[in-house]
Amino acid sequence: MTLPDPAFDYGKTYRERAVKSVAFGVSSTPRGRQKPAPIVIHKAEGAHVIDETGNRFIDYALGYGPLVLGHSPDCVLNALRAQLDLGMRTASVHKGEAELGELIADTLPCAELSSFVSSGSEAVHLALRTARAVTGKKPIIKFRGNYHGWLDNIHLATDVQNDGAGTIGQDDSASRSVTVLDWGDSDAFLNAISSDYAAVILEPVAVNGGCLYPPEGFLELVREKTKELGVILIFDEVITGYRLALGGAQQKVGVTPDLAVIGKAMGSGMPIGAIAGSAAVMEPIASGKMLHRGTFNGNPQSMAASIACISHLREHTATLYDEMDANALELEKHAIKCASQSGIEASITRTGSALQVFLGTTKIQTLSDTGKIDKELTAKFTSELLKRNVQSLSRGLIYLSSAHTQDDIETTKNAIAGAFDAVKSI
Repeated sequence: MTLPDPAFDYGKTYRERAVKSVAFGVSSTPRGRQKPAPIVIHKAEGAHVIDETGNRFIDYALGYGPLVLGHSPDCVLNALRAQLDLGMRTASVHKGEAELGELIADTLPCAELSSFVSSGSEAVHLALRTARAVTGKKPIIKFRGNYHGWLDNIHLATDVQNDGAGTIGQDDSASRSVTVLDWGDSDAFLNAISSDYAAVILEPVAVNGGCLYPPEGFLELVREKTKELGVILIFDEVITGYRLALGGAQQKVGVTPDLAVIGKAMGSGMPIGAIAGSAAVMEPIASGKMLHRGTFNGNPQSMAASIACISHLREHTATLYDEMDANALELEKHAIKCASQSGIEASITRTGSALQVFLGTTKIQTLSDTGKIDKELTAKFTSELLKRNVQSLSRGLIYLSSAHTQDDIETTKNAIAGAFDAVKSI
């Protein structure tokens, strides 16, 4: 594979400009950590992105996961164009709300009613408030390594080595009613859970933490005990909803929560989040007793994109998910082989169409194991992929879309082999 000229700029020149007027030069901190420098996207089409210099990359970052149909699916773009022709209509009631609610109820096992916001973080906030309104209680349980957005009340223990706030500047008192446990630890859960809690929130499948399924029986136990004690069980499916399966992780694992938080893939690149649950749990919102506010909630453009995306996924569910999973499996097997041949310690794990490559340790089996990874070496690996025109997330996370072709997969396999060889020579 021919590598770019050593003088290739990536986004270095742009970054020098951006940091003078945009804090950290980006609109979300992780975007600024891409090595050798954050590429500056001019255009995106299918499974590819094209930077400002015309260099083309096969994209596995996919907007941090939402682009399950790729960057330019006709069904979504056509729906957006039609919606834009009707005007912006911000903060208005429109029939797309009921249409999307019906689609979610038809596809997500836990859903009878839905409520819409503009992001996953907002949706988590709404879910926790709803659970507290239903139960009249405040304490919640969350798990180390599970990420539930950046708001102070839940942005803690996102790193398995630190139970504290996720970043500086947070108000620690906002999360004082949160109990933190190890994800997958049934004994710790049984020792902690009681009827004093309003909710248990967790990622049913930990894509964000390392593409891991929970230990056998863990989710079933959590479901049984929360139901017995009247505690609301919340699945954070912002990543897994409409990505792992049409019915999300809850369909895949066969466990139905009281509430699900969804976003990302449902919007096919447009900003949206939602909570969905039983009529009983959604009663505080449905009755109007609990305030649910937001100027951009139910934004017609985001709703139109979501309706088009979920409708397409439902129409093609018999083949689409299997094809994405098969491509991810092919990359997983190839990465394992390349790591072994290069003699590099690596963990390659997969959940459906999401693949995680960690360097510096052997196979990750639990979220607590992620404390052993070599983050710098992993970032070097993804940097070497980028030099070979393959973009992943800097932490080694690779998302597949229905737009990736077999040619893309073959090119990526060559890039993976080259990246491992390059890391070996360090």
